[in-house]
Amino acid sequence: MGIAKVDRCLDLRGKVCPYPTFEPRLALNEMAAGEILEVITDYYPAQQTIPQLMQKLGYQCELVDGDKPVFRFIIRKS
Repeated sequence: MGIAKVDRCLDLRGKVCPYPTFEPRLALNEMAAGEILEVITDYYPAQQTIPQLMQKLGYQCELVDGDKPVFRFIIRKS
């Protein structure tokens, strides 16, 4: 997914379930179609739960730095 700019960023480092999936969903509800949300987290299970939720909601989601202790998701609201 080519990114021109991030419209909103959530830093969820140190937060555990359910926040890494709940907070992005709330943020996306407030965003317009086509906007980009960046989610920063260190909660390892989010590597599965966030992409699953985004697929279910129909949003593009890309994991960045998945091999590092702190990783990011880039989510485009459709």
